[in-house]
Amino acid sequence: MLALALTAELNGVTDLKPTDTADSPYYYTFKVQCTSCRETHANWVGVSRHRESSATIRATPSAYEATSPARSKNVIEIDTRGLEFTDFKPDGDWEAVGIESGTKFTGIDLTEGEWFDYDEKAGDEDERKSFTPVNPRPLLQSLINEEVVVRLKWGQTEYKGVLVSIDSYMNIQLHGTEEYIDRKHTGTLGQVLIRCNNVLWISAAKGVEMNGTVGDTKMEG
Repeated sequence: MLALALTAELNGVTDLKPTDTADSPYYYTFKVQCTSCRETHANWVGVSRHRESSATIRATPSAYEATSPARSKNVIEIDTRGLEFTDFKPDGDWEAVGIESGTKFTGIDLTEGEWFDYDEKAGDEDERKSFTPVNPRPLLQSLINEEVVVRLKWGQTEYKGVLVSIDSYMNIQLHGTEEYIDRKHTGTLGQVLIRCNNVLWISAAKGVEMNGTVGDTKMEG
């Protein structure tokens, strides 16, 4: 019998678990090693508690509750029947619940090892909204064909131009790009490709004064 243990740093949410129902079964994906020959199979293997297979999951997944500091907790137990699982890949949808708001988050993708979202119900009696970090990919998709400002990580350098496209790594292509250093216009560059690891922040250009004295702008749509 093996157990899948999860350790996660949760901020603003709790009860993280795979979405695993009869109508929407979750496939727990593992690398498998034979206990007799010690050979590790090249392909990942998916195991579902709703389907018969060489391994059996005996109960529904346990929810991972937020703790500080984060602690390890067993999510499922598996009867592996002579197999040994050596690695786990969190494919499929997960879900969680907002600690203060009770908002249910579904369709959580953990394949990148982290997840961010915005809780519209979070806040207090003064109607001040509480924000969690924004998932940048849908934000950038919403800004395609719009004018944006991109601040690089060094040199007080900013580019202003129309966002043409982003790729799966969130590298950015701009059209009609103008360069600003220290908020001063230094030239027109035209088509520009910016690697994602060079970017400090991105903003919609509307309302941003490039030649003024405004400070850094938060990433916003």
